[in-house]
Amino acid sequence: MLRYIEHKVSGQAAFFIKKLWILDNQYHAQPVIQKNVLPNGCFTIVFIHGNGLEVTTKQGLHVLPAGIYFCGQLTEAIQVNILAHTLATMVQLYPFTPAHFTQQPLETYVDRVVPINTLDLPFNMAPHVHYTGSTRKVLWYTFKNFIPLVHNAPSAVMITQVCKMLTDMPSLTLSSICATLGCSPRHLQKKFKLHVGITPKELAIILKLRLAVDDVTDDKLPYTQLALNHHFYDQAHFNNTFQQIVKTSPGKFRAPDYLLSEKN
Repeated sequence: MLRYIEHKVSGQAAFFIKKLWILDNQYHAQPVIQKNVLPNGCFTIVFIHGNGLEVTTKQGLHVLPAGIYFCGQLTEAIQVNILAHTLATMVQLYPFTPAHFTQQPLETYVDRVVPINTLDLPFNMAPHVHYTGSTRKVLWYTFKNFIPLVHNAPSAVMITQVCKMLTDMPSLTLSSICATLGCSPRHLQKKFKLHVGITPKELAIILKLRLAVDDVTDDKLPYTQLALNHHFYDQAHFNNTFQQIVKTSPGKFRAPDYLLSEKN
């Protein structure tokens, strides 16, 4: 049986890393197939030990043997097969984190999973690190490579502000954000596409939907009320957005088919 484990992050690393989550199938001889992962607005560094993962995104099938990978922003659910005797540790980065260490256009990596060395960055993350599942070693390895690159350029500070504003209140409009920051919508969207890969509106929709998924899972509210609670225009807008991102309707959503975050 697949073990899903989450670890909180503390100290200096907590500014850049939201959490670690682990898919542990290392002691089982059978794969765990057709598990789905929803977009969450975050980037992910994936450490794979063992036989590997098979990940299907809108860009196609990614076969990931043992190694370290970078996952860009997801715009819809992906399907994951965890092969036998495999342990995968995901370092979940906040959406603003890459803006602090690279000027690379992250739009290139939307809905893609690539070897970490594909990123044009001055670090040496070995493609086949045998970390044996130690979360402490994963954190140390990530921190050692990324922290020396951190900078607080004006664009990184702005991206961080916007991401935190949307995390606190996904219903914020682009115009209200720009008024707060004193910048034009065009300037903000250009910087956001460069440093995050998607637009502020797309990030807001993903964040709203993830909150709504929790309510769908609880099954306590009618969909009309749920849609209004999460600032969708109406039930039809909510249903269409849900179908587009989750790849099923709210009524057919089955939580066991998805790898969902643990609730506090």
